Amino acid sequence: MSKRWITAAVATAIVGGVLGVVLSADLEPKPSQAASNNNPDSKSSAPSASTAASASPAASQGASSVSTLQAKPPVATSSAAQATLWDAGSLQETESNGITQHLTQVDPEQLNNLALGQVVSLALPGRSSPTRASLGETRNTAGSAVWQGSLIDGDEVESMTLVKGALETHITVATLDGSLSIIIDNATGKTVITDENQLVLRADPNDHLHYDHKELAPLPPPTQG
Repeated sequence: MSKRWITAAVATAIVGGVLGVVLSADLEPKPSQAASNNNPDSKSSAPSASTAASASPAASQGASSVSTLQAKPPVATSSAAQATLWDAGSLQETESNGITQHLTQVDPEQLNNLALGQVVSLALPGRSSPTRASLGETRNTAGSAVWQGSLIDGDEVESMTLVKGALETHITVATLDGSLSIIIDNATGKTVITDENQLVLRADPNDHLHYDHKELAPLPPPTQG
């Protein structure tokens, strides 16, 4: 065999070997791709990881809001926020010294549980619905506790003053129609309601006196000088 053919055969063998190595390298799967092909759950696990990552802020936000709600104290309506001293059915009309009064009964314990912001409800004679007052101010005067409040659904000048002493509790309700005086025995709870308008009329009977008006003679015409 001539040298030219031998050289061509050697070159062909070398080129073929190099091509085989290159093709085998391209055809051989990469480690990451092989792991991906061998693990069919890898594609599904990746989205779930991202979903978990995106869901974690929402979950943390929800947990934060839950902790915030739990940190707030529960709001409860206290039964002491309102106190009904007496209702209209308990009023009994009577007369004393020519003055009409109304008698009723109060639980003395309610007078010991008065508090600022409390709504005190009481029935007054001649009114179809109970009168309610909100206690907005208190002070101590000469050993007595003084409570002042405004009438709910009333005029701004209408008010209630409650003075609790050692023996009696005096309540004055001032309305556009007049004032009522209420005296409560702290020990027994016996209550007397008096219309102060009647007391005023009794104290000044001259308001009921009628005068005879006489017509006077006409004055003479003015003199001319």
